[in-house]
Amino acid sequence: MRFNRISLSAAAALMLGAGVTTAPLSAQSFTPVETPTTEAFNVFVEQVGERHEVTVEQSTNTQTAEVRQEGSDNEATLEQSGNGAHIAVLGQNGVGNAAEIAQSGDGEAVANLIQEGDGNAILLSQTDNGLLGTAAEIAQSGNDNMIGLVQDGSDNQARLVQNGNNNTMTASQLNSGNRLEWVQDGSGLSDMAVEQTGGQTMFILQTNGG
Repeated sequence: MRFNRISLSAAAALMLGAGVTTAPLSAQSFTPVETPTTEAFNVFVEQVGERHEVTVEQSTNTQTAEVRQEGSDNEATLEQSGNGAHIAVLGQNGVGNAAEIAQSGDGEAVANLIQEGDGNAILLSQTDNGLLGTAAEIAQSGNDNMIGLVQDGSDNQARLVQNGNNNTMTASQLNSGNRLEWVQDGSGLSDMAVEQTGGQTMFILQTNGG
């Protein structure tokens, strides 16, 4: 398997708008990155600030990775493997945010992620070998929040939103046909550690005034 690996720490002129949004980011607003290969891999990166780091690995030219970083010391690692048409779009705005995204399999996997604040972390793993595809939409706003999501199967969809400080969300969607929408609004909220094993639907809302 041939991998295209790109590591970046350059700065470019791009400003993220204020407030968390989960709207898809347009590929036209990104600057394509030159690669040493002759194949048309799809990597788009925009950075403004200091000491950002992006690492991307892709196995085919049907995969797309897009990253925007503003602030300082933000890190992003994206690994796209298999033959599927994987798409990952990540926006980071703040200081010391980290995201690790792994997409694999022969089916389609789509991820749209936003981090705003300081010291937030996202760990996302998507594996799809089916025909229907898997999708995740994740947004974090605040400081020192963590989201971990595993999707292993086909036709799994999740939307996770976290606003506040010192919150944790972990979830696994296994097998196929799961739906999860989970919103946390507050600070110090407990992790519900959701796991679904196929054909399940769950809606969760957690709030407090912390």
